[in-house]
Amino acid sequence: MSDFFRHGIRTALWVLSLLLMGGCTDNPFESTPAIESSKRKVHGVVRLSDTQDHSGVYVWLQGFEIATTTDHDGSFTITLPPPEAQGVTGGVNGVYRMYAFLGNYRLVSVRAAVRDGTFAFPSDEIRENGEIREPLFMQQLFSITTSLSRNRIEADSPRTITIQVVLQSDSPPAEVYFPRMLAGIEGPVLLHNTQTGEVDIYPTVVTGVEIQDYVQVGSVPYIRSLLLIIPKYRLKAGIYEIIPYLIPQGQQIPLPLLKSLGDDVSGLNESYVLYPFRREGGILTVQPN
Repeated sequence: MSDFFRHGIRTALWVLSLLLMGGCTDNPFESTPAIESSKRKVHGVVRLSDTQDHSGVYVWLQGFEIATTTDHDGSFTITLPPPEAQGVTGGVNGVYRMYAFLGNYRLVSVRAAVRDGTFAFPSDEIRENGEIREPLFMQQLFSITTSLSRNRIEADSPRTITIQVVLQSDSPPAEVYFPRMLAGIEGPVLLHNTQTGEVDIYPTVVTGVEIQDYVQVGSVPYIRSLLLIIPKYRLKAGIYEIIPYLIPQGQQIPLPLLKSLGDDVSGLNESYVLYPFRREGGILTVQPN
């Protein structure tokens, strides 16, 4: 073989290697994790019936203990863990429900199929790109508005605050458990320090003659008045949300969903502040000494 011929072969191989390098800038073996990652995500939008602020809705995926909350425009994303982290045998298979939950709104859900640890797209409810086809519309069951006779007090002075809780429904009447007395505590309310996260349970004096614990909430506002007595130096300076204890009735909320929020979130305890509601009012500012 002549030197000229050998030189031609070496030149051709060199040119071919340059073409291959220039035409394939990404490692082909790195594409698989990217594909798996995209198939592990579902994203969608929640729409609340009565407001332009769609934030704070709890979105939970059955079977995986994965949850998130919506942002202001109602957007959310749920991401599965890698298949190898889903169990002893690796990626799971099945059809699971994804729930959107807010205590005083109607519960909604969509189905999501999982195959070998990743979502199986498309489906009747989810597009090829992982987008839920239609916004998840949540109808308000009833509104909760809390008014205070004082919205600002001093930490070093005892105060009595009149609380007025108004419940109202524009949809068919809703039943609400709103106990006058529970566990020996009359008219229980929770004071949640929004800056530190501390929670205290306070008794109140329920005024008026109504005594029912289960109330029917309809288009005519249901109003309950409470007297809250705060002793001197009992509260630290800060911003508090005063939360009346009540539980909606009539919806079948999956027990694992409630457990995913915290320990006994529907009971009269500190965890109740984790039960997601859309409330208005009830903010108390405690000024320093």
